[in-house]
Amino acid sequence: MKNKKYISETKLILVKTILFLGQKTFIGRGQIRKKMVDFINYFIGYGNMQTSRFICKVNNVPFHFYNDRYTGIKFYFGKNENKEIEFIKKNSPNNSVFIDIGSNMGLYTQNIAYLNDKYRKIKIISIDANPINILRLNKNLKLLKKKIPNIFSMIKVKNYALGNRNTKLNFDFSRGLANGYISKKIKKKDNITVTCKKLINVVKEEKLNSISNLKIDIEGYEDKVLIPFFKSCNKKLYPKNIILEHSSKNLWEKDLIKFIYSIGYKKVFINDANLILSLK
Repeated sequence: MKNKKYISETKLILVKTILFLGQKTFIGRGQIRKKMVDFINYFIGYGNMQTSRFICKVNNVPFHFYNDRYTGIKFYFGKNENKEIEFIKKNSPNNSVFIDIGSNMGLYTQNIAYLNDKYRKIKIISIDANPINILRLNKNLKLLKKKIPNIFSMIKVKNYALGNRNTKLNFDFSRGLANGYISKKIKKKDNITVTCKKLINVVKEEKLNSISNLKIDIEGYEDKVLIPFFKSCNKKLYPKNIILEHSSKNLWEKDLIKFIYSIGYKKVFINDANLILSLK
């Protein structure tokens, strides 16, 4: 299928209508959604990784729409991780701090940033290893500038991986931009070298005194980030709430969930992908 940069007005209206119906009706779920995704990609052709096709709203929050071969566009149907996002929203009072590790193009960051207004200020540290995701995230955040003129003083976007040491690592995004992972195998295609830092260093850089919410989704590297962090920081820096992706826990070298329970967290909610924990 040929790459197409521009979309006719008729096609644009139809695609936006499909996405709207996907957010509001049953067509945004399961096999029907898969067929709709395939139809959209066939109907408008694949774009490239750096070019937005148009702007749309996902559950009333604006995002740029991308549909290259590395991007899973089911995200735009507005069904992804809504319960987790609503949990963070409810636990983000004025002057709270949210750290988004593995932010991708900003599903969580954009939704939480959208809460900012003259009555509620939320600082966000948004971290991703892939420069393409960072480019997209910054473009998405610019869509909020009219609502939040000083948005980039409140949301700090950082382009590096997190791990258990400060080093350089090989990052593989062959499985998609939302599923990039640290790999020991070095390939020529779909691989880049990334800077890796420890989470405690990021916290010190930003001079944080507390963390209200932390979400982490980094394809099996979560244990290498969180366990060293908890062992090195003062308890006052323990996040009050954690959204932890556990679907890649078979890649963990240590039992992260058991460790987190042992330091005082309790389970709030769990599904096939994520575990929500709160500090007792």
